[in-house]
Amino acid sequence: MTRLRFIFYPLLGLAVLQVVYYYPKMPNVVASHFDGSGGANGFSGKNAFFLLYLVILLLLVAVFEWLPKWIQSRPDKKINLPNRDYWLSPERKAETWAFFRRQMLIMGIAHLCLAIFAIQLAILANFELPPRLHSSIAWALGAYFVFFAAWMIHFLLRFKKP
Repeated sequence: MTRLRFIFYPLLGLAVLQVVYYYPKMPNVVASHFDGSGGANGFSGKNAFFLLYLVILLLLVAVFEWLPKWIQSRPDKKINLPNRDYWLSPERKAETWAFFRRQMLIMGIAHLCLAIFAIQLAILANFELPPRLHSSIAWALGAYFVFFAAWMIHFLLRFKKP
């Protein structure tokens, strides 16, 4: 799992560097929402744009890194897991929690990659007149949803009835 953190946290650092590098270069009003064809149809101040991005990054860390640890630390709370009694029995509990934390970090990495890529495209769109989002966002979203479906199937199959 440590190897996954060596991916997760440098990606998080890359996202912060993205903000530090592009913030001074952006206009005060930026295109922040785009229609299906890539045209800008929503604008915001650059402060709001980058603040929202930083909040999203913080939420990704909270959900995919801190939340699994917090859930595991609360043994009095029930976790909704298929065949819960079997997978959280004393002989399987450590392995189950390790799998859960590992899978959450993998999903966190996928979310971070998508966020960094989408924000980069939105930033680059703001250097064009008129602002236009590159069509590669469709491929990125498609790849993300294929990955998510595969991840979900893998996760559910892991906890099928023994």
